[in-house]
Amino acid sequence: MGCWKWFGKVLDEAGLEVTEENAEVIEEVIHEYIGEQSKYGRCSADWRTARKEVQSNPAMRAELVEKLKSIA
Repeated sequence: MGCWKWFGKVLDEAGLEVTEENAEVIEEVIHEYIGEQSKYGRCSADWRTARKEVQSNPAMRAELVEKLKSIA
């Protein structure tokens, strides 16, 4: 399962529909963002926990949405 499936609401906010062509890029952006945030202790490296943390933190959510918007 692609990590992007955990972030459906964030993808909706970014105006992205996952397709075969962009799924890999979306996954890379999310992996990079979660990896960076967990490295700095801002969120967990565990995907289930990280998803909840990102969705409940307006600043982190906005950052990830902006990164995902750059894909479109």
